[in-house]
Amino acid sequence: MQHIFFAIGHFFKWAFSFLSSMGWLPVILIAGILSVGFLYWMMLQARYNAKAREDGTIA
Repeated sequence: MQHIFFAIGHFFKWAFSFLSSMGWLPVILIAGILSVGFLYWMMLQARYNAKAREDGTIA
């Protein structure tokens, strides 16, 4: 059982050292993906609102 936990610990140590060696790149990539997704969502929401106004079904 101890081998499993040590293996998990070594994996996390390797993964986090790999992430820390990348610097700000993972943070920038995640922020960019979230920003693009948010803008896409807002574009779709604007279309849905315009269609609902056109159909008279907007609350």
